[in-house]
Amino acid sequence: MSTRPRDQGAADALVDAVSSVGLQARVEPHVEADRRDDIVVVLPTGEMIAVQVKSASIVTSDSAPGQRRRWSEGLAGDVVGVVVADRITAGGRDDLNQAGWSWLDLRGHLRLTGPGVFVDTDVPALTGPGPDRQGLDGRVGVELAALLLLDPTRRIGVRAAAAILSRAPSSISETFTAMLTAGLVDSERKPVVPDLFWALAERWRPVGHDLASIPGPGPGRDNDALRLGLDDVESTLGWALTDTVAASVYGAPVSMRSGHPPDFYVPDQTTARRALHLLGPAVSASSRACRVRVAPVPLVCDRRVDATSWAREPWPLANPLFVALDLAQDPGRGREILQAWTPARPWNRVW
Repeated sequence: MSTRPRDQGAADALVDAVSSVGLQARVEPHVEADRRDDIVVVLPTGEMIAVQVKSASIVTSDSAPGQRRRWSEGLAGDVVGVVVADRITAGGRDDLNQAGWSWLDLRGHLRLTGPGVFVDTDVPALTGPGPDRQGLDGRVGVELAALLLLDPTRRIGVRAAAAILSRAPSSISETFTAMLTAGLVDSERKPVVPDLFWALAERWRPVGHDLASIPGPGPGRDNDALRLGLDDVESTLGWALTDTVAASVYGAPVSMRSGHPPDFYVPDQTTARRALHLLGPAVSASSRACRVRVAPVPLVCDRRVDATSWAREPWPLANPLFVALDLAQDPGRGREILQAWTPARPWNRVW
């Protein structure tokens, strides 16, 4: 059996958790050629249950269906599949339970079901997870995740990623290692989807400001100061339309009233401050003309989409990836939209 470092750690963690509830369990390093049993659990009756471990950084109600489809490939009918994850949300637990999957949340809960066994109890939490288990700790992790998800089929090397992100190759290499350990990229450094998307969504927290007015089209001293970037959209830096209005342009199943205030990403805090000064702060959120958000990563405002040839939208759009990350912040309607939205080519669905 060939086991990735994270999978091996997950198997060891599951053995410890099963042992803590009074059952015997052992890792099986040698198996038959047509089997991939990671662990054998021995019941008090002497019967044995074959278990195969599937590891993830996080499991949510949104990510679980896609993850289960991938995990089910090659899982024999008499083998119990157990998901071991750093975090499994309430919605993720419900999905796994309904689908008949067992799971271990490393924060301290085990659910193990199979022939002759039913365990659903708290267990000792894994202590000291460390940055390598998180995968996306730090700004470099967020930037690299965004870069990988923009083109999930592309294999990108350390030096190429470092050049694009203006980061030291050593930092990129360390981050790739952390992502691999966390199960967020594969051995070819390609993103594991939707796992990486939802891990990034957990850390996607742009800072926004509600404005009293919206910039007008055309040249002008104020527009130059605001760095709108309306010329040569796809090769320059500038404002990027995002969230609900942008999702609608891309064909996502959103419902919004006429005149819905747009949301924009701006390149940096300096631009956001200029926008507040020149356009004025809104008295209240309900009276805002628009909202500006500082882009969490430079790629947002550097990889914009010009929609003027195929949509009635003069504003440059944020890439569908970043629009989806904004929608993902709404645990209700936003995530329902994501479940029903697959962007047209050449963009990729990674959620």
